[in-house]
Amino acid sequence: MSTWYEEHFQTDYIKIYQHRNGKEGNELKNLLPLLSSKGNKSVLDLCCGYGRHSRYLAEQGWRVTGVDLSAPLLQEAIRLSLNMPIQYMRCDMRNTPFNEEMDLVVNMFTSFGYFEKDEENEKVIQGINRALKSRGHFIIDYLNPTFLKNNLIPFSKEEVGSMELIQYRKIQEGYVNKSIILKSKKEEKKYEEKIKLYDLDKMVSMLTSYGFVIKNKIGDYDASPFDSQRSPRMILICQKSI
Repeated sequence: MSTWYEEHFQTDYIKIYQHRNGKEGNELKNLLPLLSSKGNKSVLDLCCGYGRHSRYLAEQGWRVTGVDLSAPLLQEAIRLSLNMPIQYMRCDMRNTPFNEEMDLVVNMFTSFGYFEKDEENEKVIQGINRALKSRGHFIIDYLNPTFLKNNLIPFSKEEVGSMELIQYRKIQEGYVNKSIILKSKKEEKKYEEKIKLYDLDKMVSMLTSYGFVIKNKIGDYDASPFDSQRSPRMILICQKSI
């Protein structure tokens, strides 16, 4: 039986989030200058999807490896990255094969908390630490649970090209659940998203217990400081402690 993320991150995912297509990873624009090590070094784009951030990083001079579990999204990433120095690989985020090879790892757009057990999500953090060189950096871009709870939009409906996109959202038992319906004249497709919610204290505890020092706590892509009530994002810039 396949999991929600195996079913969801297929070709239709690009249609659902096509409003982000042209931005080519600009979420990193104000975050990269906060690192002590900058461009022309190795970076792992973990859960790279169709490569928005990989392409942006390559344009900034980084040597990029993009990793994702979804074959359709990787195929689209390769198509959009022709003649760019990016290597793409298919693997589970809990079992990446890298060992002290990366100067930077980025995990963008809430690509964390996919697994029900904490130890499974912590395997991701362990793998990231293992992939980094000594004093390497890690940027995790996660949602802010408190802001989400206070600003949740339970229902939305919009036109996406020739299709109708309907989304239902709810917070239940420590998860944010999203039901997605994509309707056209010919068919109707349904997808689910389920993200485990971690507050700042728990996220920091997990990261520090697996060898990271928290350097910056950011609240949005403009690099504004994190505010537990007002910040829509929880972006942590971390450094491997040894």
